[in-house]
Amino acid sequence: MPGLIGIAQKTLEQNIRSVFGAGLTVMQREKRLQSESRIAHDDRWALGRVHLGVLQPTPQLTESDEVHVLLHGDLYNEAELRTLLRSEGAPSSGQGIGALLTALYRLYGRSFASRMQGAFCIVVLDERQKQLVLVNDCLGSYFLFWFNGPQRFIFASQLKAVLCDPEAKPTLNPRAVADYITFGCPFGEKTLAAQVQLLPPASTLTYCWEDGNCTIERYWRVDAAFSTWEDGKPAYLEDVRHAFNQAVQRSLIGEYPFGMSLSGGLDSRAILSAIDCTRTPISTYTLGAKGCADEVIAAKLSRIAGTTHQFLELDINYLNEGLINLQRMVTLTDGMYLTHGLTEILALQLLEEANFSVLLRGHGGELAKASLAWPLHTDERIYAMQSKDEFVSYMMERVNYISGNITLSDLFTEEWSAQIEGGARRSLEESIADVRLSPPDLCSYLYLAELHRRFTLASLELFRNFVEVRMPFVDQDFLQLLFRCPARWRDKTDIHRILIGTNNPALLKVRNSNTGAPGDANPFVEKILDKANSLLKRLNLRGYRHYHSFDRWMKQTLLNSVEQVLLHPESLARGIYRGATLRQLMEETRQGKVDHAYLLQVLLILELWQRENL
Repeated sequence: MPGLIGIAQKTLEQNIRSVFGAGLTVMQREKRLQSESRIAHDDRWALGRVHLGVLQPTPQLTESDEVHVLLHGDLYNEAELRTLLRSEGAPSSGQGIGALLTALYRLYGRSFASRMQGAFCIVVLDERQKQLVLVNDCLGSYFLFWFNGPQRFIFASQLKAVLCDPEAKPTLNPRAVADYITFGCPFGEKTLAAQVQLLPPASTLTYCWEDGNCTIERYWRVDAAFSTWEDGKPAYLEDVRHAFNQAVQRSLIGEYPFGMSLSGGLDSRAILSAIDCTRTPISTYTLGAKGCADEVIAAKLSRIAGTTHQFLELDINYLNEGLINLQRMVTLTDGMYLTHGLTEILALQLLEEANFSVLLRGHGGELAKASLAWPLHTDERIYAMQSKDEFVSYMMERVNYISGNITLSDLFTEEWSAQIEGGARRSLEESIADVRLSPPDLCSYLYLAELHRRFTLASLELFRNFVEVRMPFVDQDFLQLLFRCPARWRDKTDIHRILIGTNNPALLKVRNSNTGAPGDANPFVEKILDKANSLLKRLNLRGYRHYHSFDRWMKQTLLNSVEQVLLHPESLARGIYRGATLRQLMEETRQGKVDHAYLLQVLLILELWQRENL
């Protein structure tokens, strides 16, 4: 897994080389990955970076300096930062990114990250101050897991690498399980390992190895982006279009071959509309069931834009390898990703042979059409709310598509149900406890601060083993403008229509796979065609069918895997679930009485993770 890893310890009695080496080996499992590392001569600390050799390919660690810096990811304002250093009279920072960040750290101390723009995580090892500093970008775009033990502090971009430290002694975290079976991912900083935490976004963590203390400071807040627009809607939409186009251009920085995941919806189409493919060649791909709507629509979009396009079929042979693919997904995502179609491992087959090294994704586009940002979407009830308590109660009713129809005390043993009961609601309340936003804005806040960060980014950990990923819709400058308007202005698809219709109107004439209507259809036409589209999709008609066959996989493979793994004596001996209830859930799903597929998948993922890590 690409990313950062490191250890710093209080005393010199422990040999950290074996622990560091084991963690580095875990992160380097893919053959194409490169690395650099350094261990202090007295074993006080060790630092390393695993990467694809695409972004920041040159070594960053130096032999002589007392300040050692590693950055993983993208830095968008490098030129501005060098100009800033010159204006401050700082000594020349040299050409490398490590030298630049070292100079910034020397000048501004731990607050240096607030001046940076991009998607990144950073470690600074300061031997003078006897401290290790971890930093991530405003959205926490790259994971940094950490554990502060009795003797040492260890961090890594992969949870499994942190768990190589014997002091971590991993146990399954009941609060993370409570979130997982409710929201589809852990909330906040929880991980599946009870002792290990995730660094919050826009944060600086400082570990002092003299006393073992660890502190975390936030340098920015997502809710700070929500403000007031002083002008009219036309001016706002034009500024948003300009900001989005700039975000897309930032995602095309560098002399890399670029690729893009192209669906039949509006998010990837909006990105495509802002790219001149005659100047910046783009390779696009679509995957799914043969004859799905996305296959047909993406091919049309590709012809209009002039991309090199390919389609990868999700066939029965792939579905039959469900357990093998799910196990690989658990390994690559530390067990914290719930698939909604099991297409991700198929995508990896394409990415392993891809002719591009930087992939553009449309994630975050839901923030510009909040009423479609399921399951945290807005609706009229949300707009009518007056209090945060009302919001929390409604969301707890609506978002739980995983375990909402079962009684937890029936599924979990007495000990575990006592630890899980009410945990998800507390996580939701904690997430918005000090956030002062209206209920519609709270939907977008939660989507970005929790669902995007803990669900979307977990899925991208799969892809980042093979390509770098950039997401224009979550560009910081674009978001700061997007959130300035009244919530109603970004509730529907108005922003997407402006982006596409102004940039490349021909793309808007192609139907939307979600509605069956052209992107520029009026509400009446869209409503009529949406009903027809739903019917044709249910009939599995070629050109309209859904892009994945999750239901088919569930019926053919998932239930067999659940029976094989969850009902095994090894699993039941953990004392987490009641075997009789598991059998009941499986039988109800098999007979089509109640669909427990997502819940069974979460429980299967948790067991596979425990077998691999505990």
